[in-house]
Amino acid sequence: MGKIIAIASQKGGVGKTTTAINLGVSLAIFQKRILVIDMDPQGSIAESFLLNEFDIRYGMFDVFVKKIPLASAVTDIGLENFEIVPSNVRNEEDEVELYTSAFHIKLLRNVIAPYRDLYDYIILDCPPNLGTLTMNSLAAAQSVIIPVQCEFYSLKSLGKFLKSVSNIGSKFNSEIQIEGVLLTMFDKRLKKSHEIAEEMSKSLKNLIFNTKIPRNSKISEAPSFGKPVALFDINSIGAISYLHLAEEVLRKENK
Repeated sequence: MGKIIAIASQKGGVGKTTTAINLGVSLAIFQKRILVIDMDPQGSIAESFLLNEFDIRYGMFDVFVKKIPLASAVTDIGLENFEIVPSNVRNEEDEVELYTSAFHIKLLRNVIAPYRDLYDYIILDCPPNLGTLTMNSLAAAQSVIIPVQCEFYSLKSLGKFLKSVSNIGSKFNSEIQIEGVLLTMFDKRLKKSHEIAEEMSKSLKNLIFNTKIPRNSKISEAPSFGKPVALFDINSIGAISYLHLAEEVLRKENK
């Protein structure tokens, strides 16, 4: 049965979508069957593969609001072992309807349940807030990866978010665990980055992934070509870092 991992954080711009895509593709390279579901109304997963609204027949809006089967919204983007379910919110009214449908906190869990045997990992890309869509994701997931930038304010918000995950878990999902806190946009040239990384390691100990995702131009450029970084430049430090992250996830699973 496939493992469901939510990629979540209350802060925007920390690399949630980048991690959902590149971790998913890296796991697919290791011959795992992957489904990435875009729970964020901004729809960045589809945009990262240069899909526009005319390329998307069905998405999570249709699944949540119109109650179509998840299988109808699964989109093949031509990569082996890797599929997506895009977010297809087209206007503000759609977004309001989507969030309203998600007031049923266990809706996503029920939607995903019949498909877990088809995939090794189902990855949920969450919005940058603790609204009903993120709560649905945390209620459905077995674990959560929390991307965090190496900056002071990230440390402050991380503590609050960890408490929120714990609270949601106690109310809706006793299975959920912290898969790991992932340091993103790490700049090894800056002393401050190393200091914050060291502080996090001391505070969170085994919750921190050993892998750090560096600031890397190839990671930033890849979406404009409609590719994950591993297919854009497999030798780049960004691609190698996400492959190392995938190895860590697999090692944890084996343990």
